[in-house]
Amino acid sequence: MNGKLYRVSPPNSESYYDAKYIVSDNKLYDLENIEDITRIPIPEFKQMGHDNYGVTGLLDYVLRMKAGAFYNRKEKELCSACLWKATEMMFCDSLCSWSKRDYIRLIYWHMDLGMDDEAERAKKYLESKGMIFTEHEIRERKYASSMQSKNPVQRKHEKPKDKISQIEKEHIMVKNVTTDDMQKLNMPFVCNTEIKKDIREEGHPFAYMEILGENISIVKAEIKKMNAVIKESIKAYSSIPQDLRIPENEIVFQPQNYGYTRIMCTPKTFTGRPSKYPYSLFFCTDLSKSGNTRHGELYYGKDGTIQKATVCFWENSNGFFLNFKMIDGKLTFTGLGQNKPEW
Repeated sequence: MNGKLYRVSPPNSESYYDAKYIVSDNKLYDLENIEDITRIPIPEFKQMGHDNYGVTGLLDYVLRMKAGAFYNRKEKELCSACLWKATEMMFCDSLCSWSKRDYIRLIYWHMDLGMDDEAERAKKYLESKGMIFTEHEIRERKYASSMQSKNPVQRKHEKPKDKISQIEKEHIMVKNVTTDDMQKLNMPFVCNTEIKKDIREEGHPFAYMEILGENISIVKAEIKKMNAVIKESIKAYSSIPQDLRIPENEIVFQPQNYGYTRIMCTPKTFTGRPSKYPYSLFFCTDLSKSGNTRHGELYYGKDGTIQKATVCFWENSNGFFLNFKMIDGKLTFTGLGQNKPEW
């Protein structure tokens, strides 16, 4: 069993995620029967000559989408069985790279369906696989699930879409950024260079300032502050390497083919209103050292303090992606993304 969809019957089926049965190794499995779902063997996920359906035809993907159909219909037990089987397969699937967000549905969907015992079992199972969850992640999701059960979402009339695309908004915003805009801001940095703009036909445009002179030492001081927040935040999580830190003396400030540290300028929205985060510090070590880098972005508010941050640590191709947000006056560890070669 290679875990790849080979043929659909009838061939003109609009969605094979709605299939009632699958046939594997000449055995029929009823996807609306819990016992049959649990009996489906874990495939070897071998690369085969045929690939008619791509990633969407992988058995773990198909079962996850089938679980989604049960979830939408509130068929709890069938959703749970499909989701468990799909998740077990995802850990064995060498043909697709799944993210932490894909795995943690095993917790959140059980929460949403009121299956708290299964949600707790799912959390322990994923933790046994090396996943780490912040207190904020679980608390926020429990609150969202509670509110969803008390106030079921009602479909509202859709608002008309903006006539201006997102990329057009970005072009307007970047073209209108001026050095004067930046000089008026409350910043820990010094405006000692002109605004530069990267505007291309392909890709997202952005305005930025090079980091020169005294700004280099200011950036290192800001990184040290962030390191203190990181150190304090990860103490409660023994599974996170406790030596994670941004090496301020390895930050790259000069242009390289792989990117470098800059102050990103976003003082106003495309309509000309003040931005929530008028500037940010994008930082990185030498990105040419693939699999062993540090990079991220610190977003500043109008008062000149860090209001949000994303910090990415890569070590021997293992990735830890830490998210922070200002909550009640404190920069709080809100989420952790992970990437492991064995997943």
